[in-house]
Amino acid sequence: MGLMSSESDGGNGSLFADINVTPLVDVMLVLLIIFMVTAPFMIETIGVELPKGEGAQAEGLTAPLTISIDKNEQVTIAGQVFSLEALTEFLRESPRVKAGESLYVEADESIRHRLLMRVMSAAHAAGASKINIMMEKP
Repeated sequence: MGLMSSESDGGNGSLFADINVTPLVDVMLVLLIIFMVTAPFMIETIGVELPKGEGAQAEGLTAPLTISIDKNEQVTIAGQVFSLEALTEFLRESPRVKAGESLYVEADESIRHRLLMRVMSAAHAAGASKINIMMEKP
């Protein structure tokens, strides 16, 4: 396959208008593989060490609304730090809470029980009716 037509094509010497898409497909497949391999590492975590225990498996959720409490007792949602008052206001305005979605609380195993109860009480005061505590399997 060349740019010029051969003598057997009529011999007028016109150019071909072919586009070879094979290199494009190769590059796109490589990019797809790179994305598929790196996507699981893009999930942001704040380093909460969950307590171990038996419990039910959450099913069918893609990105649940999760409140995190780290070992420094900072309360965060998606990396944004909240005070208890600001947390209540944020959850009160959240369309996910208004729709009745489950709320998940992940707390470091070293935090005080009192803080966990205050966070859960703030979520309940904001209208969250389904509050779940996350833990690791032993």
